[in-house]
Amino acid sequence: MSREVGDEISKSRIETLTDGVFAIVMTLLVIEIAVPQLSHSEAATELPKQLLELWPVILSYATSFIILGFLWIAHDYQFHYVKRANRTFLWITIFYLMFIAFVPFSTTLIGEYGDQQISVIIYGINISVVGFWEYVRWWYATKDHHLVDSDLDPTFITIMSRRFLLAPIIYLIAVVISFVSIQVSLVLFIATPLYFLISARKDKSWFWFTKNK
Repeated sequence: MSREVGDEISKSRIETLTDGVFAIVMTLLVIEIAVPQLSHSEAATELPKQLLELWPVILSYATSFIILGFLWIAHDYQFHYVKRANRTFLWITIFYLMFIAFVPFSTTLIGEYGDQQISVIIYGINISVVGFWEYVRWWYATKDHHLVDSDLDPTFITIMSRRFLLAPIIYLIAVVISFVSIQVSLVLFIATPLYFLISARKDKSWFWFTKNK
């Protein structure tokens, strides 16, 4: 790894830290799903029922795993264009990772208590704040082409900024909607990553596709 010079920091060190946090957090999501503890005599009759009762937890796990997958892809996408890093960029990333690391807790909370508004609010705010820091990192890196190449298209930067803001705005809307209908909020949490999955397949300028141009 390259040495730090003045305010500059090795970009690869930040990438390594981020990859490590994502790997741990995504693994913790499934660890939080507890296997039903039954005696062998009870298993034949009770196990199918208790496994079925785990579906909200499994659904919240799958939703968060896909969201984290897209966040990691977005991180990888950003770092394709970010050519340099400094201490401010590092601290933005640290705050970003702090809320990434909170996702297993908020996921378990909404999986266990999805019918409670407080769970929806905590989960929605958690994901929204992650998206906010992701946007801030892109804004800081591209402002006046601070940490990106000087010839990076300003129109492209603006389009990507709007895209990075879209998901946190949707999740904040879901939080507000929870004051009217928790069920609608839950549908938004599930539908949003599915939307981005379809969008990524259709739009070849998004995520990894543009990296080959």
